[in-house]
Amino acid sequence: MKKVLIVTLLLVLVIAGGLLYVRSEPFNIVITQTQIDAALQKKFPVTKTHLLISRITYANPHLTLLPDSNRIEVGLNAEVNIKIANESKKLGGTVLVTSALAYRNETKQFFLSTPQINNLEIQGIPQQYLEKVTNFASSAAREYLQEFPVYTLTAKNAKTAAAKLLLKDVQVRGSEIHVKLGL
Repeated sequence: MKKVLIVTLLLVLVIAGGLLYVRSEPFNIVITQTQIDAALQKKFPVTKTHLLISRITYANPHLTLLPDSNRIEVGLNAEVNIKIANESKKLGGTVLVTSALAYRNETKQFFLSTPQINNLEIQGIPQQYLEKVTNFASSAAREYLQEFPVYTLTAKNAKTAAAKLLLKDVQVRGSEIHVKLGL
């Protein structure tokens, strides 16, 4: 009976010590621009349709990390197919979006969040449709960029598994994103 009590006590102490170690030592992850580029390339091109009269396709994402603002900039080629007076027009342009990085604990994934459209240029849109097409194109870009993960945590060891609980800090440094996780 004494042996069972001693073994149980030792086990509790080891577990408590492990938790204190994980709690005091944050888990750091470095996500490179190359990793995010690869995730973006897998998800494009993407097409969205609006009211059966316009369709936008985004392709060729190019990523820039912005250390000064701790954000990510994504440039996309845009192709708009729009029906005007029963005539289809194919128009081209670009969109430039900046975004923060957010961690979703339930999926253990990082997503682009709070995307802001900094620049949207689509050539040849008649003035009377400009606002509607711009709103649709902006909304489609924002919606899509928030839907897919740019990085997923995997439980490679006990510390990684435990660290998946809480995001403590995200910083853009040079061509990398540094993430600090912990309890």
